[in-house]
Amino acid sequence: MDKAVERKSTGVDGLDEVLSGGFPSNSSILVVGPPGVGKSTFLNQFMCAGLEQKEKGVYLTLDDAPKDIKENADYFGWDFDSYGDNFVFIDGYSWREGEDVNARFAIEGPSDLNQMNMTLADALSEVGSGSKRMVLDSVSTLVLYTDPNSAVKFLQVVGAKSKASDGCLVMALEEGVHDEKTISTLNYVADGMLRMKMEGDKRMMSVSRMEKTSHSRDWMEYTIKENEGIRIIG
Repeated sequence: MDKAVERKSTGVDGLDEVLSGGFPSNSSILVVGPPGVGKSTFLNQFMCAGLEQKEKGVYLTLDDAPKDIKENADYFGWDFDSYGDNFVFIDGYSWREGEDVNARFAIEGPSDLNQMNMTLADALSEVGSGSKRMVLDSVSTLVLYTDPNSAVKFLQVVGAKSKASDGCLVMALEEGVHDEKTISTLNYVADGMLRMKMEGDKRMMSVSRMEKTSHSRDWMEYTIKENEGIRIIG
């Protein structure tokens, strides 16, 4: 079964081997963990791995300005600007700074899901046809400005748009912010879940579940290094 499923590399050395080659295409994945564990780095690494393979990319950011994401990516040697028309940011953060947001793909806060949905459709059209990767950072902010039920409905729409474009949607979710009922509800719309945590001074991750994939649920230690990003060790 695993060999017959088309997959998208995560970009993380050691993780693709656990996943029989990567995340299944046409899937939605939740990356869950506490603040500071490397979720955003994982999302950036996943996106750049696809862009390097000439896939298209749409990055919906609600937690950081695009310029800050680019600066953080530069630390690891990833240059989002180098991918030209194959990649766009949807800026759902800069409105917080109280300035006029003039970027073409910008939204005036995450509470207006209709505007976000239309902007997403425009962004997908902008990058054109072909296999796509989508990133949402983070679902937690989406829930904060709306509610779990509205967020789930929106994520179902986003997931459907992703799958229609032979895409893979990866979303960050903050652990410790939501109750278990909310996490279970959000998990309902996902095809897989990757958990990340700190255990003492060690960073650990585990594939909690993944459709169409036989995998271990063991916790794996990983590092985050300059010009390298995330890598499984041991």
